[in-house]
Amino acid sequence: MCGILGLYDMDGRDLPAELVLRGLDAMKERGTPHGSGVALYKPVGVPRVKAFSERPAEDGISVRLPGDLYDLTFFGSPANVEGVVYLNSRWLDVYKAVGWPRDIDSIYDLSSLSSSAWLGHTRYPTNSPGRYPYYSHPFTAGDMAIVHNGDLSSYGSNVNLLAYRMGYRGFTGNDSEAIAFLLKELSDRLGVDGAIRELMYGDKFRWARLDGPYAVAFLMGGPTPVFGAFVDAQHFRPIYVGISDGVLMVASEAAAIRSVLGDARYWALRGGEYIVVEGDEIRGNFKRRYSYDKRMPSVPPEPYIDASRFSAVDLAPHIRPMLERGDEVRVVGAAGHRYLGNGMGSGVLRIWGVVGNASANVMSGGSIHVYGDVQDDFGDAMNGGTVFIHGNAGDTLGQAKRGGSIYVYGDAGNRAGIQHRGGALLVGGSAGDYAGEYMGGGILMVLRVTGSDDMGFRIGSGMVGGRIYIRGMIPHERIGRVMRRELLERYLRSMLDDGALSASAYERAMDGDLSVLSRATRRILTGVNPLKVEYRRLNDTDMRVVGPHLRAFEDAFGVSVDPAEEFTVVEPLGGRAAEEPSVGE
Repeated sequence: MCGILGLYDMDGRDLPAELVLRGLDAMKERGTPHGSGVALYKPVGVPRVKAFSERPAEDGISVRLPGDLYDLTFFGSPANVEGVVYLNSRWLDVYKAVGWPRDIDSIYDLSSLSSSAWLGHTRYPTNSPGRYPYYSHPFTAGDMAIVHNGDLSSYGSNVNLLAYRMGYRGFTGNDSEAIAFLLKELSDRLGVDGAIRELMYGDKFRWARLDGPYAVAFLMGGPTPVFGAFVDAQHFRPIYVGISDGVLMVASEAAAIRSVLGDARYWALRGGEYIVVEGDEIRGNFKRRYSYDKRMPSVPPEPYIDASRFSAVDLAPHIRPMLERGDEVRVVGAAGHRYLGNGMGSGVLRIWGVVGNASANVMSGGSIHVYGDVQDDFGDAMNGGTVFIHGNAGDTLGQAKRGGSIYVYGDAGNRAGIQHRGGALLVGGSAGDYAGEYMGGGILMVLRVTGSDDMGFRIGSGMVGGRIYIRGMIPHERIGRVMRRELLERYLRSMLDDGALSASAYERAMDGDLSVLSRATRRILTGVNPLKVEYRRLNDTDMRVVGPHLRAFEDAFGVSVDPAEEFTVVEPLGGRAAEEPSVGE
């Protein structure tokens, strides 16, 4: 739930700390008063050593913190530091404490600082206390600093690698700290790109792979700082990337990028993707998404409600009585404002800007028109009404939706239509992994007419009802729980290493003979819900269901779809026994 961000100027220009604070302010609902901090590229000729202590320094700089603790700074190599050392770097500096980001500014006068590269974090503690500053982010290991949003279930094995094979001791117990040390050590051995891949997949170092939800941004010191971000393969935590005028920014929310970079183009990393920037070079395995050229309707004349006058959570209750009366409500300048239209049963809501998380939830009537993007968890448990989104949608769009219609001009993130039970969900561009996962009813259409990006993987995984239509032919390995060969190989290798599989059984399984595996193992690898997949044109029965929605899409966005084109149609097989799937290429 934490909010993370990073800024990097590819021309080496200094960026003021106020930009970092502004971005963190936009994600305040992701944090608590239990910790925040920043890291910045700030080279010095000798090691900069920082520690939290119960006593002020005798030969260093001391800053008194709330809770009768001191933040100590030394230059050089102090002989003995009493306290918890959290920085030892020639290239980086870190400021962190217990409090909100603006509290950190008050303590350290962050506003006076500038740098070409920054990390920022606002904390929502989950697995370690929030009363001590050394649990706050960023965490560092030598010249590597990271900020993290998520929870690692692999912390024990990750620390074992660091302790027993790399010689580290004295961890605080915070899972995020392990990421900093692993990224530093693996970068020394494999390079930054190799280290990221190792953390995601663990091919070379046992116990290195991170397991659980995570989104990480990092900054590595050196003559030219290296900056980047990556997300877990299942994409349980979001991270957006934006670029404007030579500045690259990553953040947990699109609204944060808008608040710092204005109208910059931005997109979301999908599961298992990463981006690295070093000087003016950008590299990684990412694809630029969530960008579109559609011209938005201009801001209306007054009367309208200026969202900037309200906090992220105060706007929703302000407009609720107006909607209950059936009024038309116009909101301009939305910047991550949450819960808009929740429980809405009547009226018309028009919003210009970026709509925050968990909006249009449990909606039962009326209509919402968004002239911009929506973030995660939009339309959860929707029962009725109609929504038109003239931009893109984040993750888990229409989760557990039971009725009504949602139309999206652009792309949708991961898990669009997860547990979808009724009504219609149409996406004009593409959708990420797990589209229609555990779907139980209604229709999900991905039209791929406003963008040509590939669909994600595991479409319809666990699907038990409803129907998915995707324009064009989608490769079979992207549908359901088809085994991707590299994932199968890693799983079987771990069984071989643990003695749960013989060498001969391993070879036979890798050759495609899964009969050597137990039924339970086959189900883990392939799932239990068989799917019917057809590549065909829409027939009369289809058109009676989807035709009205295609017309509504065209009327709203001015984009038509030729129903004579071929579609990939996915639905449950209807109780027939599943065939053993083959190994994917």
